[in-house]
Amino acid sequence: MPLRDRAPDPGLFGPGSVTWRVIREPLLVVCGARALLLQAAHPLIAEGVIEHSSYRSDPWGRLLRTLEWVALCSFGTTEEARASCRQVNQGHAQVQGRLARDHATAEHPPGREYTARDRELLRWVHACFVDTMLVAHDAMIGSLDDGERDRLVREWNAVAALMGVPATDRFQSRAEVAEFVATEVASGRVTPGAGSREVAATVLAPPLPGLVAHPATRLFALGTIGLLPAETRAAYGFGWSPAHDVAHRTLCAGLRRLHPGLPRELRISPAHDWSVRRVRGALSPPRPAGEDAAA
Repeated sequence: MPLRDRAPDPGLFGPGSVTWRVIREPLLVVCGARALLLQAAHPLIAEGVIEHSSYRSDPWGRLLRTLEWVALCSFGTTEEARASCRQVNQGHAQVQGRLARDHATAEHPPGREYTARDRELLRWVHACFVDTMLVAHDAMIGSLDDGERDRLVREWNAVAALMGVPATDRFQSRAEVAEFVATEVASGRVTPGAGSREVAATVLAPPLPGLVAHPATRLFALGTIGLLPAETRAAYGFGWSPAHDVAHRTLCAGLRRLHPGLPRELRISPAHDWSVRRVRGALSPPRPAGEDAAA
């Protein structure tokens, strides 16, 4: 729960937004993994992750930091969202290097330079996240119409601006995002290399207690891999048979059917409820420093 600011500011989106309706869903935790796999299908992004992040030594910490960024951008005040994006941008300013020889692909030769502030990479990262929100919500919740999907895409242009995506590279509709992702995949520019597969191995098998690791990891992997474009899934080398496809479709259909009857805590994030109260002015101001000790 990274939200701290109690000012009655709706932030970048607010209670009436499609973003609040979508991001409040705890089931969409698979969004993070699917977005990362799609982003890391670009060999230069995978190289940046390998060389400049703690995804191997601290995968849970990295996941939590990503979830905090999403929560602050989605439900935080305007200043919280801006501060979170500034922090990420400051970290990304140090991310640069060259593609390792054994991570190269036909489209990306060894030694090619990369930087996290590259315009092409910024647009791909943003598109992957927006596309993933919509793909995952449609698959597991399934309650948005076309107009609401387009609204969510336009809402996230506010985050794109804070992350440095130029105005001309932002999207205005769901169809535009989907076409961009499909075109990039078909072009070969985001075909996974060995580095991409190295990242994917950690993303899909995070450390869990021994008794639950095997079944939980397999279910998580099934849900995540099944949401990827078929071409990306095949290029990663994930084994995906007709039986996997049936299992994934059955899982998603079951979640959509069960969703209305799930306990509220499995349907609505506490960050959403806290933010609704904040916007209404229903949160008491924080105690002055030292007051607790004096009491």
